[in-house]
Formats: sequence, C-alpha cells, structure tokens
Amino acid sequence: NLEFMNRGSSNHVIITTSFKPGSGKTFVTSNLGAALSIKGFKVLLVDGDLRHASLSSLVGSPKKGLSNYLSGEGIDINSVMVKVEEYDSLTILPVGTIPPNPSELVGSRQFAELIGSLKGEYDYILIDCPPFNIVADTQIISEIADRTIFIVRSGMLDKVMIHEIEDIYSKGTLKKI
Repeated sequence: NLEFMNRGSSNHVIITTSFKPGSGKTFVTSNLGAALSIKGFKVLLVDGDLRHASLSSLVGSPKKGLSNYLSGEGIDINSVMVKVEEYDSLTILPVGTIPPNPSELVGSRQFAELIGSLKGEYDYILIDCPPFNIVADTQIISEIADRTIFIVRSGMLDKVMIHEIEDIYSKGTLKKI
C-alpha cells in the first residue's frame, strides 16, 4: 500500500508517530525499513527521537550520531551511519549523545538540509519520531516529511482519541497521515 500511495513520487521521507510511548513506532519503522530493503530499495532509518533513542538501541546505541552532527562537532555524517549487516541496503542513523536541546536540533536548518541532501541517496528515509502530543519534535520534523504513519496500538489508545487523529488529519497538522 505504501508503494502504491507513493507512486510517481521520488521523495519518500516518512515519519512514524503515535500518541503514546510503547505504541510500536520503532517496531513499525524498523520492520518497514527491513521490508523495503528486501524489496531492493535503499533505505535510511533515522532515529528522530533524540530523547529516548529507541531505534539506536537496535545497533548498540553508538556514542556518536545525529545529535553530535547537528551540534556542530564537525563529524562526517557518513561516519556515524550504521549499515545493518542482515540487509544490504538498510542503514541506520542513530542519535548518538542524548542532547539537552532536541527540539532545537531537529528544528535547525542543518537538519532540514541533511535530510534534503540524503533524499538523493536513498529511496526511502524513515524517521522514527517521539509521540506526537508529548513534545513538539514530531511537528517540527513533519515539516520536512512527505508522509506520516500514525501508529495506533490496540489496548493503548482510548477510543475518544480517534477524534483527535481525525482533527490532526483534517487540519493537515501532519503531512499525508
């Protein structure tokens, strides 16, 4: 379905979010990345949750990563990317050091430029974001995204929140949810 929705488009920057931690954002992001990689697409998974770094834990939580790059430490972004051995065309960009100012970093022009430059190198860039309603980071990151996957996990979401998702959709708060 994702391939069908993206037909005719060359930009595939997709964010995943939810209302609650533990909804499965990292699980969905990593498995979607693996599935796309198996199909032959070149995929970059970005750990956009600079507070918790859940996706980074899949590759051993390296000490250097996206936050170090965005903080101006002068590192080459390619030097902190981790190739996933089991999948030839799957790469993860971990958080690195947990920063004191995550919203500033993901809202920086440098982050937008980085994702923009990586679009030419990857068929899909999947960004694992924090829960939507807890911090502003997801809304900030959504500005550079082409599509949003909103995760709803059975037993974790109160049914009254469905109207909130509908409101986010109708207002266009998140792109192509």
